[in-house]
Amino acid sequence: MSIVFDWYEPEMQALLETCAWDDAWDFIQRHFTPGARLLEAGCGSARWVRFLADRGYKIVGLELKAETVEMVRRVWPDLEVVQGNCEASPFQENSFDGVLSFGVVEHWVEGPTKPLADLYRVLKPGGKALVTVPCFNTVRQWKRRFWINEVFQAPRALAGRLLRGKPKPLSRRDSRYRYAVFPTWGPFFEYRMTQTEFRQAVEAAGFEVVEHGPAAHFDGIYHELNPFGLLVGWKNWKFRPSPIALWLHGRLKGRPFFHPHMQAIVARKPDAGR
Repeated sequence: MSIVFDWYEPEMQALLETCAWDDAWDFIQRHFTPGARLLEAGCGSARWVRFLADRGYKIVGLELKAETVEMVRRVWPDLEVVQGNCEASPFQENSFDGVLSFGVVEHWVEGPTKPLADLYRVLKPGGKALVTVPCFNTVRQWKRRFWINEVFQAPRALAGRLLRGKPKPLSRRDSRYRYAVFPTWGPFFEYRMTQTEFRQAVEAAGFEVVEHGPAAHFDGIYHELNPFGLLVGWKNWKFRPSPIALWLHGRLKGRPFFHPHMQAIVARKPDAGR
């Protein structure tokens, strides 16, 4: 079972505005044609459903939480948003020309096998999937090697246990986990996968990888190279970068998987009979 998110109506417009500069939009424009019938599995507050519908795509959103589906239908009643689970969606096989999944499949403790299998099932032969997950990038690998997060986040984990009675187990010691886990201390939230791990998971579902690249570079600076929040601020779903952060972003972006928060794979479902 996946992690269930809460979404809020006052944030919907701000979230929608992030789509235009999101790296995912570049992938979509390269691989999906307006007029195609698309599914976004795990659409949340439907920012991509709104954004793409306004640009000529025939898109359906799938969202687990019924309250979120009701919210979207109230705010954007012209959109098609369905309540359901991404590991067992209510759609028939071979229903869509393309499928999208942004930061969803990493939230299953048992790994991404079930949601990837359902994406494969509902996609037409010859169709493409665009899937993004958090990247276990070079910076994160260095931090894990030297136990940086475990050390610096230990006081907060201990305080949470002592003051609020909330257990904060060390995630890397849990044998259930298949990949690097976030957060370092506390219950499971998501996996962060290496390039190889992500590609292998997608191929194991039956897909043929067409393109694999980094995404959300600036998010990577915000999350991993932002001591005490001094280099990059965050307000109303927008980054507030300092000149140092902009310089750092320009220098590091040429190293594709050094620090991006996310990674994206475009993969194709083989034609029938292959």
